[in-house]
Amino acid sequence: MNFLQYSTAGKLLCLLLVALFSALVIDTTAKIFAVLFDLGGTFFGGYASLGRYILYLFSGEVTFPDPNFSQLTPLPGELYVGLAMHYFVAVMDTAVFFFVTFVILKSPPRLLVAVVQMWLFLFMPLLIDMPALGLGWAAADSPIQPIILLRTFVCHTSFGIAMFVGLITFDRLYMSGKR
Repeated sequence: MNFLQYSTAGKLLCLLLVALFSALVIDTTAKIFAVLFDLGGTFFGGYASLGRYILYLFSGEVTFPDPNFSQLTPLPGELYVGLAMHYFVAVMDTAVFFFVTFVILKSPPRLLVAVVQMWLFLFMPLLIDMPALGLGWAAADSPIQPIILLRTFVCHTSFGIAMFVGLITFDRLYMSGKR
């Protein structure tokens, strides 16, 4: 792995492409879960909800956690805000993986590091997203809590695997272009 030898533009491109790939993998995993467990809703419904919460939060009209989230009126642009936040978090998670791998561990990418990091980051949906969106802590107020928890675990695991695979793939493509 030659990440530290990349140009600044190469490092940034790597970060953004690996994050985008990983976000697409987690979205695909969530969609597969929705189909397998007949969860209903739209593919982008969760992102619209996240965007709605963020927009209402910045206007001061919701609390954390918000037990009345389901009663909030949809807002224009909420889907875009939710998707932007989703991809921003994907970039931040990927940046942490790169920092841990290349700066702290000074090693090539390791699958176990990526997956364990994403398991540690389960606190975000369990203790931030779910309560904010009216599902309670770790989806405790949801009638399908076990399915939501399983989906969250599987999605985070798939994101970790995707970061590892994406980084290895990018490196091979990037270095083949340098020859």
